Amino acid sequence: MGWDIQILAEVQQMEGTLDIQRISDPNSSQEHYQVRYEDVIGETFVGGVDQEELHDLLYRKLALDLSDEDLERSLEALVRDGRVLFPEIVLKPDELAGAGLKYLPVEG
Repeated sequence: MGWDIQILAEVQQMEGTLDIQRISDPNSSQEHYQVRYEDVIGETFVGGVDQEELHDLLYRKLALDLSDEDLERSLEALVRDGRVLFPEIVLKPDELAGAGLKYLPVEG
């Protein structure tokens, strides 16, 4: 029975890319970002956050398996360049939905 639960939990994990882009005007006093997670078969979760929510999303809600130093470097790159990608991120659909991202079905 324990193996069945472990296999089910592993099946529900998705591996994909977390793509975060600034969508606000660079001269704006408030930063807004589009957050998009797409797995290898095209299942997608999307949402929008402000700068404070973004920090909470990455550090607490999604709890990415990255060091604080890596996350800080990525956030600095996002502020500087307007976009950052986190490839090969493994998450569960319920974690993404619980973080406020909405599911978009695979088109085709």
